Amino acid sequence: MKNIIILILLVPLILVGCGKLDDAKKAMNAVKLAAKIVEGTAESFKDLGEDEIKKIKLNEKEVRSFFDNVSKIYEKYPDIHFQVAQVALIEAIGTGENLKDIVNKEMNISFDEYTRLSTVITFAEATGVGLQLSKAMYEQMLLGKEALESQLSGDIAKEHKIELEKALAEAKQEIEEFEKEMKSDEYANIKHNYDLVLKIKEELDI
Repeated sequence: MKNIIILILLVPLILVGCGKLDDAKKAMNAVKLAAKIVEGTAESFKDLGEDEIKKIKLNEKEVRSFFDNVSKIYEKYPDIHFQVAQVALIEAIGTGENLKDIVNKEMNISFDEYTRLSTVITFAEATGVGLQLSKAMYEQMLLGKEALESQLSGDIAKEHKIELEKALAEAKQEIEEFEKEMKSDEYANIKHNYDLVLKIKEELDI
């Protein structure tokens, strides 16, 4: 939320630059209006902590409802990208609109629910790619472990054997920790959310 406020305070500098005093006054009035809008939406934009987001498991109904609403409302307000609520807030202010008023008027979900879903869905998409990379890394770790075990089964010098055994022990520990993480509820939630978001967006051709 602090980042949003900072961006809003930069509005007059962006709009006016080295322009006339009248332009500066208009810009400052825009900032005052923007500040009032932010003040009225601050509670909804309280940042969810990453640990809290990881515990949220979305269901198909709410994800579909979110994207249905976003798609419908975007047709009426093409200059506002509603999927990421924090971005939409800034863009709405830039067009002289109040994001909260738009959502309450045009969507069939509350503004709090809209911002919550936006935050969780954005996080799911951002971290989903990382899950794919994690899977590839895990497979490489298993291959590395097999390679070390294969070398140890051969006829090797004692010094080299000690080094390989140490490397194998470290590899096994890393694999064990990785598997533990992948079995966690948080990991399962992130994967579930990511897969669900991809599925809904594909079905809705977004």
